[in-house]
Amino acid sequence: MAASGGSVQDLREEATCPICLEYFRDPVIIPECGHNFCRSCLIRCWGESEGEASCPQCREIIQHRNLIPNRPLANVVEKLTAGKPRLHGEKGAEGKGKICEKHQEPLKLFCKEDESPICVVCIASKEHKSHEAILLEEAFEEYKGQISSCLDNVKKEREKILEFKAGTEKESQDLLKQTGAEREKMVAEFRRLHQFLEEQEKLLLAQMAEVEKEIAAKREEHLARLSRELSSFDSLIREMEEKLREPASELLQDIRSFLQRSQEKENLEDPPVAFPPVLKWKIWDFGDINPFLEGVMKKFRDTVEYGLQLRKENVTLDPDTANPYLILSEDRKSVRDGEVRRRLPNNPERFDTHGDVLGCEGFTSGRHFWEVIVGREEGWGVGVARKSVKRKGDLGFDTTEGIWGLGKWDGGYKLCSPHEDPVPSEEPKRIRVTLNCEGGRVSFYDADTAALLHADTAASFSGETLQPYFYVSGKANLRLS
Repeated sequence: MAASGGSVQDLREEATCPICLEYFRDPVIIPECGHNFCRSCLIRCWGESEGEASCPQCREIIQHRNLIPNRPLANVVEKLTAGKPRLHGEKGAEGKGKICEKHQEPLKLFCKEDESPICVVCIASKEHKSHEAILLEEAFEEYKGQISSCLDNVKKEREKILEFKAGTEKESQDLLKQTGAEREKMVAEFRRLHQFLEEQEKLLLAQMAEVEKEIAAKREEHLARLSRELSSFDSLIREMEEKLREPASELLQDIRSFLQRSQEKENLEDPPVAFPPVLKWKIWDFGDINPFLEGVMKKFRDTVEYGLQLRKENVTLDPDTANPYLILSEDRKSVRDGEVRRRLPNNPERFDTHGDVLGCEGFTSGRHFWEVIVGREEGWGVGVARKSVKRKGDLGFDTTEGIWGLGKWDGGYKLCSPHEDPVPSEEPKRIRVTLNCEGGRVSFYDADTAALLHADTAASFSGETLQPYFYVSGKANLRLS
């Protein structure tokens, strides 16, 4: 009974040398892994070095170069080739990918310009005559190395995703614990109040529940996004590992497009922030309620609803207070040092010694905030000042002078509070200034990350009007956002 087409093809595959892609000539077997090669092909592949060698097919290390003749395989090859052309001269589907379809010669070379396997006739043709070509085995090793490197990078990116996922879990738990702790403090305070404050308690608890839902929703959204990225990396890794197991002629087919698809995953941008600053500010806002309640117990009916609202103020700069060296923008939203003293009226409100200027707005009650873009240059200060702050002569950056602020000059950050030096985890570009009049609190946050930079928690305002305060010198440029 004649063998089926598939069986004949399988037999031909078994009788083909993986190096020269032709029927075996004097086949030998490597005892360590069991792979077969032409004796001359294997010797040429190993070269003249007498050191450690490896199998060209599976890369297993060969301790002793014992080449054992494979007589049964030689007999099979002899029967297959008796009265028939060599494998590279055969036509049909069984030769596809191993012989040149145009010249019916083995694909032993690789054109570096066209990035495709070619035969010895192709390299002499007009189409490839001016192209650089290398042995197929060399191209195989080169691109296999690129894929291996790409695989390592993709695995590293996968580890980054796992770290982001773990960080998201931890941050969500920390935020929930922080919310829970503030909940307990708030409930303890509200138990001291009567009917009116009980209604406020219910309102705030409902707001906290919304924050918890928002945290949970953000967590699930972020984790789902990270899981999708992980799934994508896992699929790509499996595909690349399967690619590495393919023989040279198949691995090099469409190698450029495969590498491009693989390398697109290498430079992963960090995933978007899972918990935006506004969510953290909502939680920290709860923490300001306790000192606020202690200060307004005797008049809570008239002030509590107003005091619980944190309002963003549209602050503008007051030109009548600006030092003559300062230049204000037309919209009064930014200020810089002009380096030349301008001729301006020396009115009582104007600072005449340092680069100071106040905001037009004044506050005596409630909770307010505004944000200032400070940039990367030194020579700036932001905060709050009493309306009665000294305008003429030398003015110290100090709470005793009626200023509560945060600044940067002389290579470091400065505070109005004595014996305290803030150390931001990252240099802030935009600062949020928060004022709690009843609670006697001035706080400074990194507006981009919601990180607390500093807080004056026992400020004494004595009911006096407070105004936004700014200081500029050198190359600094402050902009209200």
